[in-house]
This record gives sequence, C-alpha cells and structure tokens, in this order.
Amino acid sequence: MDVRIETMLCVWDKAIPYIFIGLVNALTLTTDEQGVRKVMNAFWERDEYNAFFMHGFGKHHLWVYQRKASNPTQCMDNRLLIVEF
Repeated sequence: MDVRIETMLCVWDKAIPYIFIGLVNALTLTTDEQGVRKVMNAFWERDEYNAFFMHGFGKHHLWVYQRKASNPTQCMDNRLLIVEF
C-alpha cells in the first residue's frame, strides 16, 4: 500500500487534524484493497468525516479531497491524498 499526502491540510476546525491523522494511521495499517474499503466505510459513517472530506475510488486507487469551508458541497482544487493498491 502506498499512502501519499499530496497537498497541505487546511485547518479551519479543531477536529480536522484529528480526523485526518486517524484516517492516515488507519490507511497505513491496511494491506489490500479490501482493507482500504473497510477503513473508508468506517470513516464514511462518521458525520464529522463527511463534513470535512470527500473520497472516491478508481480502479487501483483511493482519493481523498478536503471540502471547502465556504461551500461544503465543493472540494478544494488539489487532492489531499491518494492510496494506490
């Protein structure tokens, strides 16, 4: 598993760094695609995660974007992290 942080985290709420570090820690412990999907399902069920982050899957990767503070229906321009499996 290759977890790569690609851009700076914007912290406008005190919960953001805790959620992000928890996500990175959980993802680095996975060993396969199924593990990544299990972690993301667990995070997706949390309202706080969904308030600040958005994710999706490609054929061999997971991407995570940070939501905009000004309009949570939109994401920041740059991808926050990618996990290749």
